[in-house]
Order: sequence, then structure tokens, then C-alpha cells
Amino acid sequence: MKTWHFIIYIVAALLGFSIITVFSTDTTIFGSNANSYQSIKHLLWIFISVLLLIIMAKVDYHHLQKLGTPLLVMSFILLLLVLMPGIGTVTNGARRWIRFSSFLGIQPSEFAKLVIIIFISSYIAKNHSCMTEFIKGFTIPLGITALTSGLIIMEPDFGTSVFIAILSLIMLIACGTRIIYIFFTAIASVPFIYKMLFEVSFRLDRLKAFLDPWKDPLGAGYHVIQSWIALGSGGLTGLGIGGSRQKLLFLPESSSDFIFTIIGEEFGFIGVMIIISLFVLLIWQGLKIVHATKDVFGFFLGLGITVMFGLQAIINIAVVSGSAPTKGIPLPFISSGGSSLLFSMIGVGILINIARQSLSPDTLNQPVVNAKTSENSMDKILPVRIWRNITSKIAGFPWQ
Repeated sequence: MKTWHFIIYIVAALLGFSIITVFSTDTTIFGSNANSYQSIKHLLWIFISVLLLIIMAKVDYHHLQKLGTPLLVMSFILLLLVLMPGIGTVTNGARRWIRFSSFLGIQPSEFAKLVIIIFISSYIAKNHSCMTEFIKGFTIPLGITALTSGLIIMEPDFGTSVFIAILSLIMLIACGTRIIYIFFTAIASVPFIYKMLFEVSFRLDRLKAFLDPWKDPLGAGYHVIQSWIALGSGGLTGLGIGGSRQKLLFLPESSSDFIFTIIGEEFGFIGVMIIISLFVLLIWQGLKIVHATKDVFGFFLGLGITVMFGLQAIINIAVVSGSAPTKGIPLPFISSGGSSLLFSMIGVGILINIARQSLSPDTLNQPVVNAKTSENSMDKILPVRIWRNITSKIAGFPWQ
């Protein structure tokens, strides 16, 4: 079985869980003509996303290397537009969406996640010999990341801004940026992080609720308590499809950020472990692709996309299980919501394209840009060599 075939099966299985669970949560509107509204909307986004996945799987990913800067500029424009009254839509006190209709809209921060991966991968490919330098190898890419995160914080969306910062730092560490730079930057960021967490009332409430949700069971601790009730109710095999009680207006965001909880309630511990296993398999296959990639841009592009999926899944599952403070990070491929699904599927399409070119000599395309580096040149880059040694252990695991 080819690696990208396996990825398609994994994503299809995750989408299957998503469709079933979103349809199940739709039944909370009894006797209404809008009973299937969320399900129809979700199916529409899946259809659009699958089309874009197919397109990205066929378009040579090296074209993205030339588009790194233009896409970054487009991302900045969208992040600025969403902050403007009359353009950005306010939902739950945050201005995060640009909506074109009740069905269609875009969340610029989701676009920014993928764009920052493309830009940093392109930047590393062009400057890989300078990535140990303070200015070229750290300050410039970190400045771009900080600007992106800063615009997202203004929505406000602290969780996504931190997610993008962590994702970027992982990529920079992988390409050889000196840890000492990151260490001192982290120390310098402590006052800002303290201000964001402890001087903004709703974030402080979330942090207190994380430490002891029962102190405010009807306020900041409500989400995690209801989530625990749902997960505990599921037992080993769950209450069955449509059997969730917490979706009946007890648990907010039951079809989006907290959909994993509903899966746990309806499919039980077995269903939860299937979902976790599918994400582990997805990360494993992504690392197999990264290990086999023959150019610097493709290596870091594949690594960034794989880390993005894994990190989002870990954070979402940690939040709904009460292991982390509440953050609005969706579960890839499963949470309802167009932008998250759309850009996740585009990421899968890119990953499949990298796999087709790297693992199949018959379909290996010629480089589109001069910045593409040969496999032999890649092996001269110490961090890439280290990461390849790590991924080789995972890529060589025999079971499929």
C-alpha cells in the first residue's frame, strides 16, 4: 500500500466520524425545519475541501515555494480585514470570520496556519546555510511569526496565536536555529505572556477553571465539567449514535471544539481510542513522507503540515479532557466549521503531492524553482540529518 493511499483512508475514516457526529448533534433542534442545517453545511464544506485536496495533490508543491511571500501578504491582508467593522463578523465576542453568506465564510487565522508553514519552509529552503545566524536564521522568520500572531491576538484569539508561534519555533529548531536564541526570547516574552494570561479577565477565569472547575461550575468551569460528564457517560462502548445527552444544549460547541467529547459519549472508550489511533497513524505516515522527501522545501513543508495536524489534535483532546485550559483549537477533519476543514484538507493534498513525488520515481517532477536542494545537499544540513534519523525510526515501523 502506498503511503498516500493510507493517508486517504485515515482522513476518510476521520471524516466518517465527523459526518456521523455532526449529524447526531444536529438533532438537538427538535421539530424544526433547520434540523439538518449544520449537517448540510458540513457536507458542503467536505465536498469543497475534497475538490481542493484533489487539486493540491496533483499540482506540483514546488510552485508553493515561489508563492510563499505573496501568500503571506494575502494572509496579512485578510487578518487586517477581519478586524474591520462591517467586514469581520463578531461571534462570541471575537471578530474572527469574514462571511459571504450564512453557509460560506473564511477564518483568516486558519489560512494563516498553513501560510506560515509554506513561508517558513520557503525561507529555510532559500537560506538553509544561514539558519544558525541570529538575524537571517532567527530574527527575520520570528518577526514574521510575531506579526502574524499579533494580528490574531487582536481578534482576540490567543490560543491560535500561541499555536502558530509554537509551530513556527518547532520548524526553526528543526532547521538548525540555535536553542539559545529561543531560550532568551522565551524569557523576554514572560512579561507579555503574564499580561495576556493574568491581566485579561476571561483568560484568568479560564486558567482558574482549569485548576479547579468546581469553583465556578456554572461559569468558567462549565465547559470542562460538562465534557467530563459526557466522557464518563460513554463508558466502554458508548451510548450509541444519537444517544448523547450532553449535546442537548448542555455542552456548548458540541459539534465543533468539543466534538471529541460527543464521540466519547456516543462511541465510548473504544471510539475515543480509534480516533486517537487514527491521528497517531496520520502522524506516522506524515513522518514517513518527510523522511523520504528529497528537497529542503518539501522536507520542511511536510514536517510543518504533519506537526500542525498532530499539535492541533493533542491540544484539542487535552482541552476537552480537562488536561489543558480551554482554547478554541478545532479537532482536524472532525470538528464542524469550514475554514479548519478546508485548510486541513489542502494540507493533506500537499502532503499527498510530496509523497507522490518523493516515494514514486515514476511520478517525480522536475524542480520548479532553483532553490530546490538535492538529497545529497540536504544530508549536509546537520538538523535535517538529525530529524531524518528520528523519522527513520518511525518510518521503518513495519505494520501498515
